[in-house]
Amino acid sequence: MDQSLRDRVEAFVQPLYQDLDGVSRVSDIARLEKIARALFQPESDQDEHHFALLLLFSGLGRWLNRMGNVSRAALIIGKGVSESDLRRVGEAIRRLDDPQSAAERAVATAGLIDAAGARGLALRFSTARREGTSPDEIVKEELQGAEPLPDWLDERSRRWLGLRADRRKAMCQMIVDEIELQDLQE
Repeated sequence: MDQSLRDRVEAFVQPLYQDLDGVSRVSDIARLEKIARALFQPESDQDEHHFALLLLFSGLGRWLNRMGNVSRAALIIGKGVSESDLRRVGEAIRRLDDPQSAAERAVATAGLIDAAGARGLALRFSTARREGTSPDEIVKEELQGAEPLPDWLDERSRRWLGLRADRRKAMCQMIVDEIELQDLQE
């Protein structure tokens, strides 16, 4: 994807990544893209075009699959992105829970990696109140055990996730130690 087209797509999606509290999630997509590109390199210009669009729209969830959004996006972005391109991206986003292609696996894996580790734990804490959960409950839940990893993860991704999970667990253990006053100086 050439820079001019990328700039137009980014200008289109940027307002869609604005949360209700005014915080932009655009930096999240840049981080996901960096992780995904470390895991997958497209083999053709067509694959690169699809992968770039998938990365730019993936954080919007099923937004593209809502009525009228594909045609609106294609019309506003203009030359270089067709409705069929966007429908294909929408279908790929729909499959991210059970990715079928290497590009989909890279994006899904990037999401798992980004949500793991210390940063993912901090994000979970930041949403805990809204969900009616206390930080103590989150920490105890985290230390009880991790969910099994999907079968479609490759070995490199499993190691990366393991590293982040170890950091997350270590942070949780430090928090539990403080809750239980393990650091009490008498």
